Amino acid sequence: MSEITPDIKLEDLNFIKDKVIESKEDSSFDLVSELRLKSEQPSTTTDSLKFRTFCSLLADLIDLGWSIEITRKGFDISPPKYIKSNEAKIQARNSNWKAAENDISNLQDATFITKLRNPPVGSKFKSVDLLVDNGEELKKLFEDINTLKDEDKKVDALKKIIKPEIQHCFLDETCSYTGLRLIDIWRYFRLTWSMPYQTSNARTMPFLVRNGARPNKPVIGIFQLVNPFFNNTGRNAFLCWDNYATAANEIKNKNLTVNELSDAFLQSIDKSLKETRYDDLVSDIKLIRKPDQKIISKLSKLSDQYRVEENEEEKTQFNKKIKIKTRREVETPLSRSNEKMYLKKRSKRLSKLLFARMIFNEYGLKKDPKRALTIMMQIADGQRAMNIALEYMRQSIYSTQAADLNVCGSIAPYNELLGGKLITLLSTSKNVMEKYDESYKKEKSIISSAVAGRDIIKPSKLLFLTVSSLYDIASSQYNRLKLYKKDFPKLKTDLIFHEAGTTEGIGSYHISQNTSNLINELTGKVRKFIKKSISGKGHSHKIRKIIIGLRILNIKADDIMMHNQKRRNYVFFHKNKKNMIKYLYGLKKVENFNHCSSDLSITEAWIKRWVIKRILRKESLEKIGKSNYKTLSSLFENVVNEYANEEENYNLFSNISN
Repeated sequence: MSEITPDIKLEDLNFIKDKVIESKEDSSFDLVSELRLKSEQPSTTTDSLKFRTFCSLLADLIDLGWSIEITRKGFDISPPKYIKSNEAKIQARNSNWKAAENDISNLQDATFITKLRNPPVGSKFKSVDLLVDNGEELKKLFEDINTLKDEDKKVDALKKIIKPEIQHCFLDETCSYTGLRLIDIWRYFRLTWSMPYQTSNARTMPFLVRNGARPNKPVIGIFQLVNPFFNNTGRNAFLCWDNYATAANEIKNKNLTVNELSDAFLQSIDKSLKETRYDDLVSDIKLIRKPDQKIISKLSKLSDQYRVEENEEEKTQFNKKIKIKTRREVETPLSRSNEKMYLKKRSKRLSKLLFARMIFNEYGLKKDPKRALTIMMQIADGQRAMNIALEYMRQSIYSTQAADLNVCGSIAPYNELLGGKLITLLSTSKNVMEKYDESYKKEKSIISSAVAGRDIIKPSKLLFLTVSSLYDIASSQYNRLKLYKKDFPKLKTDLIFHEAGTTEGIGSYHISQNTSNLINELTGKVRKFIKKSISGKGHSHKIRKIIIGLRILNIKADDIMMHNQKRRNYVFFHKNKKNMIKYLYGLKKVENFNHCSSDLSITEAWIKRWVIKRILRKESLEKIGKSNYKTLSSLFENVVNEYANEEENYNLFSNISN
C-alpha cells in the first residue's frame, strides 16, 4: 500500500474524501460515476485541471478494483492482489475488460464501431458482421465429421473446412467481400479484446487470418508484429545475454567458446561505433581507436548538457507555429543528427562504447581472450565493459531482427477450437517471415540513421518472436505450445514457444484515454509545453506523458504504474537453443527461410494435435453453435448505446477509394 498526497486544493481533497467515506457507508453510492462526472466539468484553470485529472485517475483505479483508504494527508492506494487460480484469472479478466471498455468509451470509437457494423444505406460497403463465421453451421459440419471412424479422413475433412489465409493489413487495401479497409476490420476485432489497445510509433505489421474455405472468408483471428521492449529482464535472462555472468556461463555450457565470446564482444562495439556519427564530438580519430578517460568524461558531460538543452528546446517550441519546410530544408539523417535529442544520444552512446573499447584494449581482449576475460570477470570496469557490449548486441537484434506479438488471438467461434494456438503458430510460418523481410529489407531506420548521420538499413530477417500472456494465472494459449517434427513430419522444425520468465507488472493499460487526455492538457497548462509522440524518445509517448502529469500532481509514478498484473513471457525461435546463441551473439546470420514451416503444414499439425479432440467435446460444440456476429457486437452495447444520439463530424469511409 502506498500513500499519495495529491497537489490539489484542500477543499477539493476534502470533497473526494467525503465521497470515499460515503461510498464505504452506502454500498449503493456509485463513487466511480461521481468522480468521472467531476472530471468532465468544463473548467480549465490550473487548480481545476489538477482536480479533474486526479478525479479521473482515481475513478480508473477504483473501477479496476484498487483499494483506496483515507489518510490524514491524502489516500493509501494499492492494486488488486491476484492469487494464481482460475477465480483470480476471471477477476483479472474482468478488471482488464473494464479498462478496455473505459478506453473505447468515446464518441470516435463508438462511431467507428457503429459505421463498420451499419455502413451507409446504398453504399458499396457491407457490414463487418459478415466476417464473423456462423457457429451453428460449423457445429453441424463438425458433428458430421465426428461420425467418421478413420482419423485420417477426419483430418482431410477438417482441412476442407478450415483453410487459413494470412492477410497483411496495408493501410488502404480493402476487403473484396465488404469493401472495408483491412486495417479497419483488424481494428474492429481488436476492440473485442479484454485489454486496452495501445498504438506504437515503432514498426507495426497487423495481420488478419481468414478462413478461405468458408463463405465471405470469415476472420479466424488476428495478430500484429511490433518492435519488442528491450529491457524485459525475464526474457533477456532466458536468452542468455542479460549480463556478463550469463554470457560467461555459455562457455561452461559449451554453447560458446572463449574466442567466440571475445569476438562477439569486440564485434558489438566495432559495429555500434561504425553506426555512430562522432566527427563533430571527437576531433581526433585516434581517440576512437584508442580512447582514454578524458574523452569519455567529456562525452558524458556533453550528454548531460544536451539533455538540459533538449528539455528547454521543447518548451520554447510549444508556442511556435509549424513551419512548412522547402525541398532543400527537408530533414536528412545528417541534419537530424544535429538535433539536441540526437546530440544527447550520440554523446551518451559514444561515452559508453569508448569506455568498453578502452577496457578491452587495456586487457588485450583481442590478443589474449582467455586472459582478458578472466581478469575482466573479476573487476567492476571489466564487468561494465562486457555489459555494454551485451547491451548494444541486444539493441542491434531487438531493433529489426526480433518481433513481439503484441496482439494475438482468435475470434468467435474459432476461439472454442483453440484457434488462438493456430494464430500463434501461423505467426512463425515461412509466409509471415518472408512478408516481414519484404516489408523492411529496404527500409531506412529513422533512429539509427539519425544516430549515424547517414542512411542505415538494418537486417530484417527475424531471429525470434516474443509474446506475453495476458495473465500470469492459470493456463494461456501459449502454455505447452509445442509441435515436434517427429510427431508431425511435414513441419520443417520443432515449433516451441519457450517460457521465459515474467514481466514486472508495470505499465499504463489501466489509465483511461480520458485521464491521459486530461494529463496532456494539465502538462500544457503547467509546463507550457506538451510532450509529443516522437520516434527516438525512448519510453512510449503515453507513459512519458503520464509520468510528467503524475509529477505535477505530486504522485510518484511507481505508485500508479505498478499495477501488479505480471505476465508470462514466451520466446519462439526456429533453431535449437545451442545454435540460437550464436545468432544472438552475432556470430551467425539468417540466410533464408527454408527452415520455416508452411501455413498448410502448421494448420494440419494444429488440426491433428487439438481440433480433432476439441470437436468431440459437447461443451465446445454447444458454445460454437451459439456463436455468431452478435456474440462480438454485444460486447460494444454499452459504449454504442451511450453515444447513440450523437454524431461524429467525420466520414469513416472517406479514406476508402471508390
